[in-house]
Amino acid sequence: MSEIDLISSLLDKVAKKQRVDTVPQRLDEMLQILDSWEDSGTDDDSRAAALASLGSKLEAVGVAQGESSTARELESSVRKLGKAVCKAMPQPTLPDVPLDDGALVQVLYVHMLCAGRFDVALALEREAADAIAAPTLQLRAPLEALHAALSALRARDLSPALAWAADHRERLEALGSRLPFLLARLAFVSHLEKGETLAALALARERLLPLALGEGCRSPRGKIELSATVLRGAAAGECAHGIAAVRSLMGSLAFAPALRGSRYEWLLEPSLAEEACEALTCEALAALGLPRGSALSSCVAAGEAVLPRLVKLSSLLGPKFVDVWRSGGELPVELELPPTHRMHHSIFACPVSKEPTTPGNPPMLLPCGHVLALGSLTKLARGSRTVRFKCPYCPAEATTAMAKVLHL
Repeated sequence: MSEIDLISSLLDKVAKKQRVDTVPQRLDEMLQILDSWEDSGTDDDSRAAALASLGSKLEAVGVAQGESSTARELESSVRKLGKAVCKAMPQPTLPDVPLDDGALVQVLYVHMLCAGRFDVALALEREAADAIAAPTLQLRAPLEALHAALSALRARDLSPALAWAADHRERLEALGSRLPFLLARLAFVSHLEKGETLAALALARERLLPLALGEGCRSPRGKIELSATVLRGAAAGECAHGIAAVRSLMGSLAFAPALRGSRYEWLLEPSLAEEACEALTCEALAALGLPRGSALSSCVAAGEAVLPRLVKLSSLLGPKFVDVWRSGGELPVELELPPTHRMHHSIFACPVSKEPTTPGNPPMLLPCGHVLALGSLTKLARGSRTVRFKCPYCPAEATTAMAKVLHL
């Protein structure tokens, strides 16, 4: 039997022991007996008679019998499972990396806020308030409002989300966000479900079309102009996708309020609300200076991606692997992060020296467009600012004086 098969069989055994365990059921019966004994009477004779029969009832339930043996069997099965897992997956020889407790508490706190676990965040505030910076504590109120708006949005209540979008209208317009259009589309569908076709048509003209067209439908005075010339130009230009979406919504007016069962039933799918929720989450977190994924989730994903290779290297190199890691203060090999988490890696590594850049060794942009560290350029130019050298990645020639510091 392989190690995986052994672990699978032990898991089945533990699950079986948990199913046959009747201790919780018998404890519930015991509590019911105690409750009935408390309600048996107020005089001493009645309570004494009930107390006399209490022991026999509890013995008949059998709370004490079999409890210890069942618990021992379950504990033994769990212990065997743990030993099998440790044997099949030996612990790698990795160095102990010191952690900043204050930074760890802040990372956990922000993660719980972003995940909507405000009960855990409040517990962290009570137990480790000194380790959480004041600006981080101020994130709780806006994130609570965000999650309240998300819950309301999933329940088809657009008011909190529309209020947030109105408060941040200038920022959303400057970024070209799709959130206002997605919220207007949900409001349009809400009018259709209620049979309010005139209100839906007015919303389409006042909100959906201007949002789909952007600044192209505004006159020099800032007023919205929806002339035929403007619409034809938008349909043939960059706004073609938005115009097509609005046209599709216009066709649903003929089926209101009986959208279900029609070709426009897709407007009632929860995916439309989820798309708006995702856009609202991204915009709200960006307004607070937070990434879409928390630092904790990024660390876990990065560790999950690189840990198997580190374990393999540790088994091959042994103690030498730990020594190399400790001496350099970084991983001894270059490991690729998942594409979704590379955005958090703000350090540029020189493709020639393979070393990360620092303020004293900044990244330098060559005229050909390639980027190298200053130290690598100095070596290529032999310490001179005027000696021409060939770019390591193309035939172009340059000097150190021609390179410009790249600020990341």
